[in-house]
Amino acid sequence: MHEVLAQGRNGIEIMLRDEDGNLLPASIDTGCRDWTDTDGRHTDCLIKLSWAGGVIEETDWNYFTSFKKVRKRLAIHGLLPVCYGASRRVILTGMAIDMSLGAKIWQVNQDDEMYHPLVYIFKTGEDVEPVSVEEQENFQAEWWKRKQEQLA
Repeated sequence: MHEVLAQGRNGIEIMLRDEDGNLLPASIDTGCRDWTDTDGRHTDCLIKLSWAGGVIEETDWNYFTSFKKVRKRLAIHGLLPVCYGASRRVILTGMAIDMSLGAKIWQVNQDDEMYHPLVYIFKTGEDVEPVSVEEQENFQAEWWKRKQEQLA
């Protein structure tokens, strides 16, 4: 078995919004493990989120999917991350996964078009609209459907 440990990032600061609109500080650490065995190539992208209320750690094959798992667990506590990875109008593409293991995503503007540059999932901006994982997935499914209809 051949294994490569990619260096992650530690101490990424983000804010969490509670149900009353209060902002709570949080910190994210990331890491990635890539290996090859007889079954092929594998990748685990780890996200560990810490805040005053606890620690949540999740792993999946890309950072965006790992972050969705973290967000689902935060929702149990009534918390939403205030960052692009939790925003409504974002799209993850195969190219974004290839380029950054899902750490960067496309934004979708009001004209329903993806635009440059890709944004880091833990960054924030005035255009961030934090929503639940389900709301984000609904937007993405509807967006892809509209794009397929335009091509038909």
